[in-house]
Amino acid sequence: MHSHVSDYHNTFQKLNQGPQRGFVVTRARHVASSSQPVKAYPKSLLTSRRLQLEHLTYELINTLALPAEPSPVDLQRWSKNYDLLHDVHGAAGAERIRRAVLSNPSLLSADLELWHSFFVVGFGLPADSFAKLATDCPALLTDGDVFTAGSCMLFFKSMGWRNKDIAQRIIGYYPRLLLLDRRRDIDPVLRFLERMDCRGENLRLLVWEFPRIFDKDYRRHVRKFQYLGMYGLSMYRAKGGANVASVADVNIGGGADGEKGGGGGGSGGGSGGAIWA
Repeated sequence: MHSHVSDYHNTFQKLNQGPQRGFVVTRARHVASSSQPVKAYPKSLLTSRRLQLEHLTYELINTLALPAEPSPVDLQRWSKNYDLLHDVHGAAGAERIRRAVLSNPSLLSADLELWHSFFVVGFGLPADSFAKLATDCPALLTDGDVFTAGSCMLFFKSMGWRNKDIAQRIIGYYPRLLLLDRRRDIDPVLRFLERMDCRGENLRLLVWEFPRIFDKDYRRHVRKFQYLGMYGLSMYRAKGGANVASVADVNIGGGADGEKGGGGGGSGGGSGGAIWA
């Protein structure tokens, strides 16, 4: 293992130093070298952050059995992401970043600059909210994409939600729902609700008060609201008095797989907290 760590140190130093004169400064594991000039490292990565990143990388290598010699491209991305995480967290957030990266190492290789531009620059999300999102729900930033997230956010706006509502309630409490695909996960539930006579203002109220309706167990939620007589849902339909509870039990194609097209009923879209952290 000692040889692997030494090899990694050499790779990291060469990346940050640029062309050298044929000698490599070596140092013991987790110990900074005072002989290494600060100006040899990228200006965007402060010395303290570089040392923290080195220590964190050692933890990833040793604890998670990652390759001992990340490529220069990987190291560049890791450095940029680590720098961005520290910018939004501030000096007190180093331990939160460490825990988030150790629990989800792919956070270092995600395109955090794109997500930061999308949420903070474009949407206006406060930097501290983005910091919380990155550490509390890294799966959105590593497994999701901005198009899918944006489609969900646009649906909420179409249902009367303001940007601050989306920032506080969705991004703040249920960020994993932004992983939902509009056509695959949301529209089938909307069409099902409309068949249950939940539409218009009733649908808007349901989404506002209970975004979890888009959970994969949405039929269970519908049955609950039928029994309670909420959101226009009833045990008995207007036509013929048929028992709606039996309809809610019907498998309508496993959610989205059996549904084609993407028009979400009369409201034009859907969203919710179907996936929870």
